[in-house]
Amino acid sequence: MSEQPRPRAFYIGVLALPILMLLYLVGSGRMAAYRNAFDYAQRRSAPAAPGGDEFVTALLWLGALAPLGFAAWEIGRHHTAARRLNYTFVVGLREVVRRALGLTDAASEQERAEAFARPPRDRPLAALGWGLAVAILVPTFFATFGWPAMRTPRGLLWLCGTGVLFGATIYCRRRAVAYLRDDPTRGWDMFREWRLLNPNRYDEPGRVFVRWQIAAGLLMPIWWVGGAIFLLFP
Repeated sequence: MSEQPRPRAFYIGVLALPILMLLYLVGSGRMAAYRNAFDYAQRRSAPAAPGGDEFVTALLWLGALAPLGFAAWEIGRHHTAARRLNYTFVVGLREVVRRALGLTDAASEQERAEAFARPPRDRPLAALGWGLAVAILVPTFFATFGWPAMRTPRGLLWLCGTGVLFGATIYCRRRAVAYLRDDPTRGWDMFREWRLLNPNRYDEPGRVFVRWQIAAGLLMPIWWVGGAIFLLFP
């Protein structure tokens, strides 16, 4: 971790704010009104909330969560493995809780600084597990909650192809990041994922995975649209 931690009171505040806001929303009835408005829009089974209150409720809740999200991102972006494997907020939230509870000392901070600087290793079995999980989850989710046409043999074929392509991109990405040598900026960068698709940023063993990831990403919209046309609407 390369930056000085903020005062403990800051981390206590960003954790307490969503809890206090949730108590207010529940106690004031705004949460129930928001839920009823959602039910009314989806199933017409509940009365609408009073004029515009659901929008204000959403703004209040997002405003209460925003400082916590910022604090988690601010810490998590310095964790090399988390930044490269996209679990920045998980690490950041864990560190926010740890600092809010005062679970810090010089020895533990040194250990965590070393852990934050450690890059991810190339773990083929872990990458394969993630790829298979995504490849199974995508068709399972859409077949369960999607249109009836998605549960036909043609629809399942389309969904399985989509799942395989999604899983392949996850597998290739997790294999490639272990060989990343030119990491894009740690600040806010909306084009970071595009920059990571440059094979020249990787050592030679990782470049093949980046190329396969690009290929799977290009095939994805072709299969999604083309497969829907020829399989769902023959």
